[in-house]
Amino acid sequence: MSKFKKIGSWGTQTKAAAVLDEPSVSLPQDNKLRNVELSRIRKGRKQYRSYTEEEHIAQLMASFRENGFSGSLPVVEVDDDDEFDYEYLGGHTSGEALKRLGHTNVLVSVEAVDNSLALAEFSYQLNGSGRPLSALDDTYAVLDILTEALSLQGEPVDIDELVALIRQIARETERVDASKVSCIRDTWDRNKFEISIKSFASSRLPLLRLEDDLKDAVKRGMSPASAIEINKVGDESLRQQLIQEAMQMSVAEIKQSVKEAKQKTSNDRTQVWQPIKVLRNMSTKARKIDFSTVPESKKVELDEAIQKVQELVNQLEQL
Repeated sequence: MSKFKKIGSWGTQTKAAAVLDEPSVSLPQDNKLRNVELSRIRKGRKQYRSYTEEEHIAQLMASFRENGFSGSLPVVEVDDDDEFDYEYLGGHTSGEALKRLGHTNVLVSVEAVDNSLALAEFSYQLNGSGRPLSALDDTYAVLDILTEALSLQGEPVDIDELVALIRQIARETERVDASKVSCIRDTWDRNKFEISIKSFASSRLPLLRLEDDLKDAVKRGMSPASAIEINKVGDESLRQQLIQEAMQMSVAEIKQSVKEAKQKTSNDRTQVWQPIKVLRNMSTKARKIDFSTVPESKKVELDEAIQKVQELVNQLEQL
């Protein structure tokens, strides 16, 4: 983690009349505000929004053309990369819209961030305040904040241990790691996450096991319940079809489609290849034959045929 320079304090709201493209423009008397080059601001390391619709950027551009940009973009100052002086805390999409409009400078509010947990929490609050994060992005964000909190407390965990702890809390079965459990609860309350730990365990943690195509779909707006249902479909082509249609279907309709798909797959599996049926039927008939009465020449022919089948089966085992 790079070192963050403390400037001002968190939470002050400031307004400016328009985008400042000339560094010589006088600024309000606030040491948090600076007129900086957009090219010197990098993407936030705790930017939890993984997908931004082009339509939203276009809407911002239209608004900025008509009304100008009123406000400032929250950033932190960084000194670990010669190409950048600042890093977004929020306002990534606004910054992109301004760039596309040809602006070179923007008014920023430089915020004080002391550690990686503060960076994570501030970024989470800012990025979700205007437009909610997708369910999957929000899940990753919550897990990251909890990981940072535990690490700052001196009790780092990997994702598997963290997931296990959350499930223990949800089931009210936690018996060990009391300090870690307490840290998770305190962090949850401090950030006022809109979902309870119990609901997070039951409806969000299953998203981590989704196939990649479904994770991407959730990031783009598919409901978690729909994605979890579709993930039960093993047939790749059928799953892709359901993903394409999911936005126009209710969860109940998707559940019915998944049920029908699983039934079809089950039926397909129970269908036996016809030659296998013939072979099994022959075996049944062979048990009824009294081979002591079979002519020697027929025994030889049967023995050769059986050896040939056995050779083919052995070859198939090697495939």
